[in-house]
Amino acid sequence: MRRLFRRVAVGTVGLMVLTGCNPSPYLPSSPTAAAWQQAPVQTPAANQAEIFDLNRRATALDANNRDLHAQLAQSRQQVQLLQQQVSLLQKQLSETAQRLQQTQLAKEESERKFEALQASTTRRGGAIITANTNARQALRLIEIPGLNARQDGDTIRITLPTDQLFPIGTAQLVGTAFPVLDGLAAELARNYPRQLIAIEGHTDNAPVAGGVSSHQLAAAQAIAVFDTLTRRNRLPAQQFSVIAQGANRPAAPNTTQAGQTANRRIELVVQPETVDLP
Repeated sequence: MRRLFRRVAVGTVGLMVLTGCNPSPYLPSSPTAAAWQQAPVQTPAANQAEIFDLNRRATALDANNRDLHAQLAQSRQQVQLLQQQVSLLQKQLSETAQRLQQTQLAKEESERKFEALQASTTRRGGAIITANTNARQALRLIEIPGLNARQDGDTIRITLPTDQLFPIGTAQLVGTAFPVLDGLAAELARNYPRQLIAIEGHTDNAPVAGGVSSHQLAAAQAIAVFDTLTRRNRLPAQQFSVIAQGANRPAAPNTTQAGQTANRRIELVVQPETVDLP
């Protein structure tokens, strides 16, 4: 009997060894085995949440992309507008530089003429203005139609309103000025054929356009009258001198328009002295 029990026990142990010593199915399983058997499995609800989050992020990226494109288009428009403004400013600067150069050239030309007149008192024909006390004679006051002639000491002053001869602020004779100057030349040749005559240019105190001074304008206007009397009407150039008074000797106050009009004038000053002519 004992031998039989011993054999059963040995067979039981051997069976346990062959089966890996598995515990009894009636005993609780180990924690490691339970954890391995209960691995997490994602549910459909979790998948939907993750997809929703990805869609939300993609929508946000699309919105940011649209904003960046809008900002880029706006920046391009601003750059184009700035380029147009720069081009316009460059064009205006170029035009201003050209006008400044033209004004400077006109100013230099006027200064050159004025300096040439101030440099000497010689006539264009070469005669020098000097007092000829041996040839002094009393001057007779004459009447010239349309012009004012008056006695001024021992000289005769003949006034020509420059508004009848030039556009205001210029030295370009208008067409109606030539009959006036032609008539004046005829009276001078008839009544003062050898007298020294100064052509004085006078202006008001208003600024002159183009950066030209009042003396320069007065000199240019007096030269225009001189040219008409000597070249067009062939009076002796040695008989005349040109003086630019500018606004230095107003005939009336410049505080009114009438006074300014009276001050814009050319005065021919006929002197008692005579000049020797060929």
